[in-house]
Amino acid sequence: MLPRDVTKLAFQFKEYPEIPFLFNASDKQKEMLNKHYGGAFWEEKTKPYVKTIMGINQYLSHYGMEELPGGLKKDVFGCIWDIGNISHLIEPPLKEPSLKGYKMPDIGEYCKRYVYPVWDKDLKKSDNSFRVVPHNFGLFERAWSLRGFENFLIDMVQEPAFCEELIETIADWMIESIDHLLAAPVDGVFLTDDYSDQRGLIFGLDRFKHFFKPHWKRIFARIKKAGVYVILHVCGCAAPAVPDLIECGLDCLQSLQPEAMDIYQLKRQYGKDLRFWGGLGAQSTLPFGTPDDVKNEVKRLKEQFGKGGGYILEGAKGIGEDVPIDNVIAYLEEASKLM
Repeated sequence: MLPRDVTKLAFQFKEYPEIPFLFNASDKQKEMLNKHYGGAFWEEKTKPYVKTIMGINQYLSHYGMEELPGGLKKDVFGCIWDIGNISHLIEPPLKEPSLKGYKMPDIGEYCKRYVYPVWDKDLKKSDNSFRVVPHNFGLFERAWSLRGFENFLIDMVQEPAFCEELIETIADWMIESIDHLLAAPVDGVFLTDDYSDQRGLIFGLDRFKHFFKPHWKRIFARIKKAGVYVILHVCGCAAPAVPDLIECGLDCLQSLQPEAMDIYQLKRQYGKDLRFWGGLGAQSTLPFGTPDDVKNEVKRLKEQFGKGGGYILEGAKGIGEDVPIDNVIAYLEEASKLM
Protein backbone atom coordinates (compact mmCIF):
# COMPACT_ATOMS: atom_id res chain seq x y z
CA MET A 1 0.00 0.00 0.00
CA LEU A 2 1.34 3.45 -0.92
CA PRO A 3 2.24 5.88 1.90
CA ARG A 4 -0.54 8.18 0.65
CA ASP A 5 -3.09 5.39 1.00
CA VAL A 6 -1.93 4.58 4.55
CA THR A 7 -2.30 8.24 5.53
CA LYS A 8 -5.71 8.45 3.90
CA LEU A 9 -6.86 5.45 5.94
CA ALA A 10 -5.82 7.30 9.10
CA PHE A 11 -7.81 10.34 8.00
CA GLN A 12 -10.79 8.06 7.35
CA PHE A 13 -10.64 6.81 10.98
CA LYS A 14 -9.61 3.33 9.86
CA GLU A 15 -7.17 1.22 11.85
CA TYR A 16 -4.18 -0.20 10.03
CA PRO A 17 -1.03 -1.96 11.31
CA GLU A 18 1.11 0.82 9.81
CA ILE A 19 0.89 4.17 11.62
CA PRO A 20 1.97 7.07 9.35
CA PHE A 21 4.82 9.07 10.87
CA LEU A 22 7.03 12.00 9.94
CA PHE A 23 10.80 11.92 10.24
CA ASN A 24 12.58 15.20 9.57
CA ALA A 25 16.12 14.90 10.87
CA SER A 26 18.69 17.68 10.42
CA ASP A 27 21.66 17.29 8.06
CA LYS A 28 23.97 16.73 11.03
CA GLN A 29 21.65 14.07 12.45
CA LYS A 30 21.49 12.38 9.04
CA GLU A 31 25.29 12.18 8.96
CA MET A 32 25.25 10.54 12.38
CA LEU A 33 22.53 8.13 11.26
CA ASN A 34 24.66 7.16 8.25
CA LYS A 35 27.54 6.47 10.61
CA HIS A 36 25.38 4.42 12.99
CA TYR A 37 23.78 2.30 10.26
CA GLY A 38 26.91 2.09 8.09
CA GLY A 39 25.26 4.03 5.26
CA ALA A 40 21.90 5.54 4.36
CA PHE A 41 20.13 2.22 4.99
CA TRP A 42 18.04 3.89 7.70
CA GLU A 43 16.13 5.68 4.94
CA GLU A 44 14.41 2.36 4.15
CA LYS A 45 12.62 2.71 7.49
CA THR A 46 11.06 6.03 6.48
CA LYS A 47 8.28 6.62 3.99
CA PRO A 48 6.95 9.84 2.41
CA TYR A 49 3.59 9.65 4.16
CA VAL A 50 3.05 13.41 3.90
CA LYS A 51 4.58 15.93 1.50
CA THR A 52 4.15 19.69 1.46
CA ILE A 53 3.37 21.51 -1.77
CA MET A 54 4.87 24.95 -1.37
CA GLY A 55 2.00 27.37 -1.41
CA ILE A 56 2.11 30.63 0.53
CA ASN A 57 5.51 29.94 1.97
CA GLN A 58 6.18 28.14 5.21
CA TYR A 59 6.79 31.17 7.40
CA LEU A 60 6.32 34.93 7.38
CA SER A 61 5.45 35.04 3.68
CA HIS A 62 9.13 34.75 2.77
CA TYR A 63 8.39 34.99 -0.93
CA GLY A 64 8.61 38.59 -2.07
CA MET A 65 10.57 39.86 0.93
CA GLU A 66 12.15 43.30 0.43
CA GLU A 67 15.67 43.73 1.80
CA LEU A 68 16.06 46.73 4.10
CA PRO A 69 19.13 48.37 5.67
CA GLY A 70 20.49 46.67 8.75
CA GLY A 71 19.53 43.17 7.62
CA LEU A 72 15.82 43.73 8.19
CA LYS A 73 13.17 42.52 5.74
CA LYS A 74 9.76 43.80 4.74
CA ASP A 75 7.09 41.32 3.70
CA VAL A 76 4.29 41.80 1.19
CA PHE A 77 1.93 42.85 3.98
CA GLY A 78 4.19 45.75 4.98
CA CYS A 79 5.49 44.09 8.17
CA ILE A 80 9.17 44.68 8.95
CA TRP A 81 10.98 41.68 10.48
CA ASP A 82 14.32 40.76 11.98
CA ILE A 83 14.51 37.23 10.63
CA GLY A 84 16.70 34.63 12.26
CA ASN A 85 16.24 31.35 14.14
CA ILE A 86 13.45 33.20 15.89
CA SER A 87 11.96 36.04 13.86
CA HIS A 88 10.87 39.25 15.54
CA LEU A 89 8.33 41.78 14.31
CA ILE A 90 10.12 45.16 14.33
CA GLU A 91 7.42 47.37 12.88
CA PRO A 92 3.79 46.62 11.96
CA PRO A 93 2.12 48.51 9.10
CA LEU A 94 -0.98 49.54 11.10
CA LYS A 95 0.23 52.21 13.53
CA GLU A 96 -3.32 52.99 14.69
CA PRO A 97 -6.41 50.80 15.14
CA SER A 98 -7.70 51.60 11.66
CA LEU A 99 -7.61 50.00 8.20
CA LYS A 100 -7.91 53.38 6.48
CA GLY A 101 -5.50 53.53 3.55
CA TYR A 102 -4.34 49.92 4.01
CA LYS A 103 -4.77 47.27 1.32
CA MET A 104 -4.06 43.55 1.58
CA PRO A 105 -1.65 42.19 -1.05
CA ASP A 106 -2.98 41.05 -4.42
CA ILE A 107 -3.10 37.30 -3.87
CA GLY A 108 -3.52 36.48 -7.55
CA GLU A 109 -0.35 38.33 -8.50
CA TYR A 110 1.45 36.93 -5.46
CA CYS A 111 0.65 33.33 -6.43
CA LYS A 112 1.53 33.95 -10.07
CA ARG A 113 4.97 35.33 -9.17
CA TYR A 114 5.99 33.21 -6.20
CA VAL A 115 3.75 30.17 -5.66
CA TYR A 116 2.79 28.52 -8.94
CA PRO A 117 6.37 28.33 -10.31
CA VAL A 118 7.42 25.92 -7.51
CA TRP A 119 4.47 23.57 -7.78
CA ASP A 120 5.58 21.36 -10.68
CA LYS A 121 8.69 19.97 -9.00
CA ASP A 122 6.88 19.45 -5.69
CA LEU A 123 3.97 17.67 -7.36
CA LYS A 124 6.35 15.35 -9.23
CA LYS A 125 8.11 14.45 -5.99
CA SER A 126 4.90 13.67 -4.13
CA ASP A 127 2.95 11.25 -6.33
CA ASN A 128 2.93 8.60 -3.58
CA SER A 129 2.30 10.97 -0.67
CA PHE A 130 -0.60 12.63 1.11
CA ARG A 131 -0.21 16.17 -0.21
CA VAL A 132 -0.79 19.23 1.93
CA VAL A 133 -0.54 22.85 0.90
CA PRO A 134 0.48 25.25 3.69
CA HIS A 135 -1.29 28.48 4.50
CA ASN A 136 0.70 29.82 7.41
CA PHE A 137 -0.21 32.80 9.56
CA GLY A 138 -3.86 32.38 10.46
CA LEU A 139 -6.36 34.88 11.79
CA PHE A 140 -4.70 35.76 15.10
CA GLU A 141 -1.14 35.55 13.76
CA ARG A 142 -1.89 37.78 10.78
CA ALA A 143 -3.82 40.24 12.94
CA TRP A 144 -1.02 40.76 15.46
CA SER A 145 1.62 40.93 12.73
CA LEU A 146 -0.32 43.76 11.05
CA ARG A 147 -0.98 45.65 14.26
CA GLY A 148 1.77 44.51 16.66
CA PHE A 149 1.29 41.80 19.28
CA GLU A 150 0.69 43.96 22.34
CA ASN A 151 -1.30 46.53 20.38
CA PHE A 152 -3.67 43.90 19.03
CA LEU A 153 -4.31 42.38 22.46
CA ILE A 154 -5.14 45.85 23.79
CA ASP A 155 -7.36 46.48 20.74
CA MET A 156 -9.39 43.37 21.56
CA VAL A 157 -10.46 45.13 24.76
CA GLN A 158 -10.48 48.80 23.76
CA GLU A 159 -11.24 48.68 20.02
CA PRO A 160 -13.44 45.62 19.45
CA ALA A 161 -15.13 47.07 16.34
CA PHE A 162 -11.74 47.56 14.69
CA CYS A 163 -10.71 44.01 15.62
CA GLU A 164 -13.87 42.63 14.06
CA GLU A 165 -13.20 44.56 10.85
CA LEU A 166 -9.54 43.51 10.77
CA ILE A 167 -10.24 39.80 11.34
CA GLU A 168 -13.03 39.80 8.75
CA THR A 169 -10.66 41.42 6.23
CA ILE A 170 -7.99 38.80 6.96
CA ALA A 171 -10.53 35.98 6.68
CA ASP A 172 -11.77 37.27 3.31
CA TRP A 173 -8.18 37.41 2.07
CA MET A 174 -7.49 33.89 3.36
CA ILE A 175 -10.54 32.50 1.60
CA GLU A 176 -9.50 34.15 -1.66
CA SER A 177 -5.96 32.80 -1.29
CA ILE A 178 -7.23 29.31 -0.45
CA ASP A 179 -9.19 29.36 -3.71
CA HIS A 180 -5.87 29.87 -5.51
CA LEU A 181 -4.04 27.20 -3.50
CA LEU A 182 -6.75 24.61 -4.13
CA ALA A 183 -5.83 24.72 -7.80
CA ALA A 184 -3.15 22.16 -6.86
CA PRO A 185 -4.19 18.50 -6.49
CA VAL A 186 -3.86 18.25 -2.71
CA ASP A 187 -5.41 16.18 0.06
CA GLY A 188 -5.29 18.78 2.81
CA VAL A 189 -4.76 22.45 3.61
CA PHE A 190 -2.35 23.03 6.51
CA LEU A 191 -3.31 26.16 8.44
CA THR A 192 -1.54 27.66 11.45
CA ASP A 193 -2.67 29.92 14.26
CA ASP A 194 -0.74 30.00 17.53
CA TYR A 195 -3.35 31.57 19.78
CA SER A 196 -2.27 29.61 22.88
CA ASP A 197 0.63 29.56 25.28
CA GLN A 198 1.34 26.56 27.48
CA ARG A 199 -1.28 27.62 30.03
CA GLY A 200 -4.25 28.12 27.72
CA LEU A 201 -5.69 30.59 25.22
CA ILE A 202 -3.75 33.88 25.28
CA PHE A 203 -6.90 36.01 25.14
CA GLY A 204 -9.45 33.62 26.64
CA LEU A 205 -12.16 31.39 25.21
CA ASP A 206 -14.90 34.05 25.12
CA ARG A 207 -12.86 36.28 22.80
CA PHE A 208 -11.92 33.27 20.67
CA LYS A 209 -15.60 32.53 20.18
CA HIS A 210 -16.51 36.14 19.50
CA PHE A 211 -13.71 37.29 17.20
CA PHE A 212 -12.34 34.17 15.53
CA LYS A 213 -14.78 31.25 15.57
CA PRO A 214 -17.26 32.63 12.96
CA HIS A 215 -14.44 33.23 10.48
CA TRP A 216 -12.74 29.89 11.04
CA LYS A 217 -16.11 28.35 10.27
CA ARG A 218 -16.19 30.21 6.94
CA ILE A 219 -12.61 29.26 6.09
CA PHE A 220 -13.01 25.59 7.01
CA ALA A 221 -16.24 25.39 5.01
CA ARG A 222 -14.49 26.73 1.91
CA ILE A 223 -11.79 24.06 2.17
CA LYS A 224 -14.18 21.21 2.89
CA LYS A 225 -16.39 22.21 -0.03
CA ALA A 226 -13.45 21.28 -2.26
CA GLY A 227 -13.33 17.81 -0.69
CA VAL A 228 -10.05 18.56 1.09
CA TYR A 229 -9.14 17.99 4.74
CA VAL A 230 -8.63 20.93 7.12
CA ILE A 231 -5.51 20.66 9.29
CA LEU A 232 -4.74 23.32 11.91
CA HIS A 233 -1.43 23.73 13.71
CA VAL A 234 -1.74 25.25 17.19
CA CYS A 235 1.14 25.26 19.67
CA GLY A 236 0.59 25.25 23.42
CA CYS A 237 -2.63 24.40 25.22
CA ALA A 238 -5.26 24.38 22.47
CA ALA A 239 -7.64 22.19 24.49
CA PRO A 240 -10.17 24.88 25.56
CA ALA A 241 -11.03 25.70 21.94
CA VAL A 242 -11.17 22.12 20.63
CA PRO A 243 -14.97 21.69 20.90
CA ASP A 244 -15.49 24.97 19.02
CA LEU A 245 -12.95 24.00 16.34
CA ILE A 246 -14.74 20.69 15.83
CA GLU A 247 -18.03 22.59 15.55
CA CYS A 248 -16.39 24.79 12.89
CA GLY A 249 -15.47 21.69 10.88
CA LEU A 250 -11.83 21.07 11.78
CA ASP A 251 -10.57 17.67 10.62
CA CYS A 252 -7.13 17.43 12.23
CA LEU A 253 -5.31 19.18 15.10
CA GLN A 254 -1.55 19.34 14.69
CA SER A 255 1.36 19.84 17.10
CA LEU A 256 -0.37 18.32 20.12
CA GLN A 257 2.09 19.38 22.81
CA PRO A 258 1.99 16.95 25.75
CA GLU A 259 3.80 19.45 27.99
CA ALA A 260 0.86 21.86 27.65
CA MET A 261 -2.21 19.62 27.89
CA ASP A 262 -3.40 16.07 28.52
CA ILE A 263 -3.30 14.82 24.95
CA TYR A 264 -4.58 11.37 25.88
CA GLN A 265 -7.66 12.96 27.42
CA LEU A 266 -8.21 14.82 24.13
CA LYS A 267 -8.12 11.50 22.30
CA ARG A 268 -10.59 9.94 24.73
CA GLN A 269 -12.99 12.89 24.49
CA TYR A 270 -12.76 13.85 20.83
CA GLY A 271 -11.08 10.95 19.03
CA LYS A 272 -14.26 10.03 17.14
CA ASP A 273 -14.62 13.53 15.71
CA LEU A 274 -11.07 14.80 15.32
CA ARG A 275 -7.80 13.45 13.93
CA PHE A 276 -4.55 14.15 15.76
CA TRP A 277 -1.04 14.78 14.44
CA GLY A 278 2.08 15.03 16.61
CA GLY A 279 2.10 14.28 20.34
CA LEU A 280 5.68 13.19 21.06
CA GLY A 281 7.19 15.61 23.57
CA ALA A 282 9.69 17.89 21.85
CA GLN A 283 10.37 19.71 25.14
CA SER A 284 10.57 16.58 27.25
CA THR A 285 10.79 13.03 25.94
CA LEU A 286 12.74 13.60 22.72
CA PRO A 287 15.51 15.89 24.00
CA PHE A 288 15.70 14.80 27.65
CA GLY A 289 14.39 11.24 27.88
CA THR A 290 16.39 8.06 27.50
CA PRO A 291 16.13 5.97 24.33
CA ASP A 292 13.86 3.60 26.26
CA ASP A 293 11.67 6.57 27.28
CA VAL A 294 11.35 7.53 23.62
CA LYS A 295 10.50 3.99 22.51
CA ASN A 296 7.95 3.52 25.29
CA GLU A 297 6.19 6.81 24.57
CA VAL A 298 6.14 6.19 20.80
CA LYS A 299 4.65 2.75 21.45
CA ARG A 300 2.02 4.25 23.77
CA LEU A 301 1.10 6.94 21.25
CA LYS A 302 0.72 4.40 18.47
CA GLU A 303 -1.39 2.08 20.58
CA GLN A 304 -3.70 4.68 22.09
CA PHE A 305 -3.95 7.26 19.31
CA GLY A 306 -3.89 4.61 16.60
CA LYS A 307 -6.97 2.96 18.09
CA GLY A 308 -9.87 3.87 15.86
CA GLY A 309 -7.53 5.50 13.34
CA GLY A 310 -7.12 9.22 12.93
CA TYR A 311 -3.45 9.61 13.91
CA ILE A 312 -0.16 10.78 12.37
CA LEU A 313 2.88 10.37 14.62
CA GLU A 314 5.47 13.13 14.89
CA GLY A 315 7.42 15.11 17.45
CA ALA A 316 5.14 17.89 18.68
CA LYS A 317 7.66 20.35 17.20
CA GLY A 318 9.43 17.93 14.89
CA ILE A 319 12.87 16.55 15.76
CA GLY A 320 14.96 19.38 17.17
CA GLU A 321 18.69 19.62 16.56
CA ASP A 322 19.17 19.25 20.32
CA VAL A 323 17.74 15.71 20.30
CA PRO A 324 20.53 13.16 21.05
CA ILE A 325 21.22 10.82 18.18
CA ASP A 326 20.39 7.76 20.28
CA ASN A 327 16.90 9.21 20.82
CA VAL A 328 16.55 9.97 17.10
CA ILE A 329 17.39 6.32 16.39
CA ALA A 330 14.96 5.13 19.06
CA TYR A 331 12.16 7.22 17.50
CA LEU A 332 12.91 5.94 14.01
CA GLU A 333 13.08 2.29 15.08
CA GLU A 334 9.87 2.31 17.12
CA ALA A 335 7.87 4.55 14.78
CA SER A 336 8.60 2.33 11.78
CA LYS A 337 7.43 -0.88 13.47
CA LEU A 338 4.07 -2.33 12.46
CA MET A 339 1.44 -2.59 15.18
